[in-house]
Amino acid sequence: MIIKKIEEILKHFDNKQFSPAYLLSGEENYYIDLLTSKFENEILDESERDFNLTTLYGLETNAKEICSFAKQYPMMSEKRIVIVKEFQQIDKKELSPLSVYIEKPLPSTILVLVNKNKSIDKKFLDKVNKSGTVFESAKLYDNKVIPWIENYVRSKNFKIEVSATNLIFEYLGNNLQKIANEIDKMSLNLVAGSQIMLNDVANHIGVNKDYNIFELQNAIGQLQYTKINKIVNHLLANTNENPIQAMLPNLFAYFVKLGIVAQLKDKSNESIASAIGVSPYFAKDYIYAISVFPLEKIYQNIELIKDYDLKTKGLGSNFDNNELFKELIFKLTH
Repeated sequence: MIIKKIEEILKHFDNKQFSPAYLLSGEENYYIDLLTSKFENEILDESERDFNLTTLYGLETNAKEICSFAKQYPMMSEKRIVIVKEFQQIDKKELSPLSVYIEKPLPSTILVLVNKNKSIDKKFLDKVNKSGTVFESAKLYDNKVIPWIENYVRSKNFKIEVSATNLIFEYLGNNLQKIANEIDKMSLNLVAGSQIMLNDVANHIGVNKDYNIFELQNAIGQLQYTKINKIVNHLLANTNENPIQAMLPNLFAYFVKLGIVAQLKDKSNESIASAIGVSPYFAKDYIYAISVFPLEKIYQNIELIKDYDLKTKGLGSNFDNNELFKELIFKLTH
C-alpha cells in the first residue's frame, strides 16, 4: 500500500520505524523538503553523521554509485542514511542496478530518493513500494489551503484573524513553502500566543490592506463604483508593485469562482467554502456578488478578461496598459 499521508510517515519518525528505502515524489515540494530535512537531521546524532550520512545529486551520480553507498554498513551507528536529491535527473534507462538493490535492500541503510516535479516509472515505483515506502506529495486543493494555514499557525503557537488567513491565501495561493516561509518570518516579530492580524500580513508581505487586487474584487462584487475607482487609481499609480499582467489572473479566477457559486445547488457557507477554496466567513460576499452579476454576465466577464490579457501583451491594441485596465474594469462593471 502506498503511503500518501504525511501524518503516517511523521508518526513512523516518532516511533523510529523506518523503511530501508523511500521514494519521495510529487509536485508539492513543501512536504518533500520537510521529510528530507528530517532524514538529514533527526535520525542520526551529529557525531554519527560524518560517517553515516551521504548526500548525492542526480546530475552528479548514477545508479551503480548509489548502490555502492547503500550497501555500506554503518560505522558506530545503527543506521546509515543515503539521500539522493534531484533523483529525477538520473537517466531512468540506467536504473537497473538500483532496481535490483531495492528488491533486497540492506536493513541497516535508509535510502531516500527525492524525485521532485516529475513522474516516476511505475515499475520502479512498484518495486520501492514492495520493500519500502512511497510518498506522493500532491498539490493541495484550494479548498484545503485555508485550513492548512490555520493549522500551521496553531502549530507555531499563534492565532490568526480570518481576514489575515484569507489575504495569505489570496496573495500566495496554494504554494505551501511560500506560505510557511512567510508565516515563519512574520512570527519572529510577534509575541508567542498572540493573534496574527490583517495589518501584520499586509505589512509583512507588502500588500496595502485597503488598495490591493483582492479589495478591488470585493468592490467589483458589490458594484461600489467610488471604491473601485479609488483602488484602480492607486494600483495604476504603483504598477511596479501591482503589474497588470499579475492582476488579470486574479480577476479571472474571481469570476470563475463566481460562476461556480452561481451554479451550486447548495449555497450554504460551508458548501461555497468547499467549492471555491475560501473561508466560510467570506461566502456571503460571493452570494451577494452573484445577485449583482447574472451567470451570463459572469461568462461575458471571463471572456473579456481573456481578451484584455492578450491586449496587454501587445496583441491587437495601441493603448497603454493602464488605459486598457481602466477600460476593462468599466466593462466588467457595466
